[in-house]
Amino acid sequence: MIGDIITIKPAYLQTAKQLLEHMQQELPLEPTQKLVIGIGGESGSGKSVTAMCLQKLLQEQGTQAVVLHLDDYFKKPPLTNHEMRKKNIEVVGKEEIHLDYLQKNILEFLSGAKYIVKPIVHYKANIILEEVIILESIKVVIVEGTYTLALNNLDFKIFMDRTYLETKELRKQRGRDTQDEDFVEKVLEIEHKIIRPYRTKANAFVAIDYSVVDNTK
Repeated sequence: MIGDIITIKPAYLQTAKQLLEHMQQELPLEPTQKLVIGIGGESGSGKSVTAMCLQKLLQEQGTQAVVLHLDDYFKKPPLTNHEMRKKNIEVVGKEEIHLDYLQKNILEFLSGAKYIVKPIVHYKANIILEEVIILESIKVVIVEGTYTLALNNLDFKIFMDRTYLETKELRKQRGRDTQDEDFVEKVLEIEHKIIRPYRTKANAFVAIDYSVVDNTK
């Protein structure tokens, strides 16, 4: 998403290192292998920064990775989508997102496509553009977003185990939920009920203290 600000702190990198070690024990990356990592969880739980940290660590190891943000696949740009929700809060959910488009991009990567064409949201301009991502050297795709764990073809699934109530201050710092705060909280409550069950699908959790919990044992 164009205009989104993500700050990487040492604690986030340490969490990502633990996740990467856990993943590589469970799924050793072979030279010709392609992997898809999914990161799901509620708003403000740290999905984006965890994805960026994993990308950074993988690339430091010599493995090229790219991050796909589920927020770019919304059917309507952010402000327009917010207004639609205000008119009818029942629209909140997976139907707001082109999950089929994101699934298609994942399958293109796995099938050996040289590039994908994907949407990208310009947050301040409230428009959705297109971008091309070259895949020829990419070995790992990291997909992050609220409903990411609903997707197929994810090799390693991470759930950010923090609720919207626990992340309120972090969301304020990010500046994405500053308008209509009471209404946004109602939206997040609905999302919480949809997202929470995906927790059972995860290979690993990230707790509110940034510790990593193995969910496969």
